[in-house]
Amino acid sequence: MQKTVSNNNINSIWQQSVPKIAWGTLLLFLIIVVGYTLVIISCLNGHLSYSIGSIACVYFSYACFTVQHDAGHGSIFSHESHLKWIESSLGWVASLPLLVVPFLLFQKIHDRHHAFTNDPNRDPDQFNFGNKWYQIILNIYFIPIKYHWMALFQLRHLKTFRDTYASTFVYLIITIGSLTVLSLKGYGFEVFCFAIIPLIINIFILVMFFDYIPHHPHKSLDRYHNTRIYPSRLLNLLLLGQNYHLIHHMYPRVPWYRYKNVYTKIKPDLLAKKAPIEEFRTSTEPNFMKSPHASMLQFNNQAIHQLLKVKEIRSLTHNTKTISFEIPEGQKFKFQSGQYITVSQWINRSQVTRCYSLCSAPENGGMQIAVTQTPNGLMSNFINKQMKVGDEMIVQGPFGNFIYDFDSKKNVVLIAGGSGITPIFSILKSSLINSNTDKIQLIYACKTQKHILFKHELLQLEKQYQDRLNIHFVLSQEPKSSFGISGRLDHLLLITLIDFKALSQQSNQYYICGPQALQNQMLETLLANKVSSENIHSEQFTVQTNLPKGKQHTVEIKLADGQQQHLKVASNQSILEVAQMNNISIPHACGSGQCGSCKIKIDKGSVYNIGASIPGLTTADQKAGYTLACQCKPKSDLSLRVI
Repeated sequence: MQKTVSNNNINSIWQQSVPKIAWGTLLLFLIIVVGYTLVIISCLNGHLSYSIGSIACVYFSYACFTVQHDAGHGSIFSHESHLKWIESSLGWVASLPLLVVPFLLFQKIHDRHHAFTNDPNRDPDQFNFGNKWYQIILNIYFIPIKYHWMALFQLRHLKTFRDTYASTFVYLIITIGSLTVLSLKGYGFEVFCFAIIPLIINIFILVMFFDYIPHHPHKSLDRYHNTRIYPSRLLNLLLLGQNYHLIHHMYPRVPWYRYKNVYTKIKPDLLAKKAPIEEFRTSTEPNFMKSPHASMLQFNNQAIHQLLKVKEIRSLTHNTKTISFEIPEGQKFKFQSGQYITVSQWINRSQVTRCYSLCSAPENGGMQIAVTQTPNGLMSNFINKQMKVGDEMIVQGPFGNFIYDFDSKKNVVLIAGGSGITPIFSILKSSLINSNTDKIQLIYACKTQKHILFKHELLQLEKQYQDRLNIHFVLSQEPKSSFGISGRLDHLLLITLIDFKALSQQSNQYYICGPQALQNQMLETLLANKVSSENIHSEQFTVQTNLPKGKQHTVEIKLADGQQQHLKVASNQSILEVAQMNNISIPHACGSGQCGSCKIKIDKGSVYNIGASIPGLTTADQKAGYTLACQCKPKSDLSLRVI
């Protein structure tokens, strides 16, 4: 039996693997400097062939990226160290052989990669040109260009990226200018052998082994499945630990030479979570690039977080379409009738996320939502007007407690208004399949017949289950309709449709979904007729905001440009969320403590401790007075400094 590792032990393992000084990275930098010096001098003096020297420079250039990478994550010196300036210096020097990717730009853009791994619109390392070999190669050489394009255009509204412009310009002048001067001085062939060729080869190696292979097929956004591990002693030496790339993503503060050690200690937990682990010579693990877990839809009924392809789009009415998502082969989406998912899409240069109830029934398989177009709805207009079969969306879920009770041996009364039929339709199908349910009554209020969603399907179900299902359509804007009931669904009409005296109310379960005013009136009517509140289930569409509770503390924030801002923040609110509400820009990315890019210094005051499982900040960092703006909640008045 596989032993498991407790969460406390896992947190202890990774935090203990973050050293005060990453001596392994410092030693690697020294080896690089000595290696470059010896190889180039040997070639110039004729003791080593230029071809061998060029190959050696390829590896030294790759190793430089590892130093730059560790420096970018702040992994070389602890945050309380007075030697952090050395870390930044190492990052800049190590970036020189890479020529086109300056340290500061890389640091900020790479934080974004960690925050939005595999997000097709926000992950700078996402492959956009397809999976054919020539498209992969094209994407590999486009990614360094993409970094600059994102910083200059897509992300220019963020001060974090505008602050990189000056250093990027100086860096490019130095690197390109130096190579140009050397070429003009007669060292053009040496520049080609020791700088240009290694750069061309190294871009391919870096993007292939940092981006494409670890994250392929680039679908999962879950932290246990968004990248893979392929253990190998040889690859660990050649790739400097990046074959344990999942460990780096889970714990970005751990330096490269400790990835394998962390992996070995937490492997039982990774196996239990079905992380993509691929062995080269074993019968117990999937072979290289063959793990189905790299695109795992769901595990142990936990919510998914994945990029899914649109399988089918169908018009329901003049302003409503159903969207069906493609389920990965051999997998099944597990949910309960009545639950919802969130879908995210890049619209008008920003990420838009909306909640939509599932209209499919879990017994029938599949994942389907219905979206009604609203006049100013960004997502609803995009889905109804622009979305095509084959497009992909980020899907999360299932969520919600508005669910059908399969264990209940009671009749079911379903009350829906407008697009509120969506989860009710799912519950209806499940209740019909469930042999425990005897009688089912659906009361569906709409404006007109053309606004009825799933009209054909509902009539078919009523015909198929005529002994169990009774449907009442209530049409508020068809005063003389021969179809359904003309009028508005209100207190009096509900009493007319439901015979409260004849029915034992303890034998009925009521599900209500629709506009809030309708829900409130239906709820009042049911309670007034002695229906137990335990038998009433209603879906709430109101957005929950984190309003301040209790005392509000004064928080002074010193921004990187020297400006000072003052906020009132309660202990149930994070510094970042209140800053955003007040249009104060604090550098951040993921907002969940994973990437650590919103790290700030506490100069005065006290805050609640951040959990040890948050990888963006170690316990030692907290003791040294650092916190994350996205996680920081004040205990007292605070003075904070953006670092």
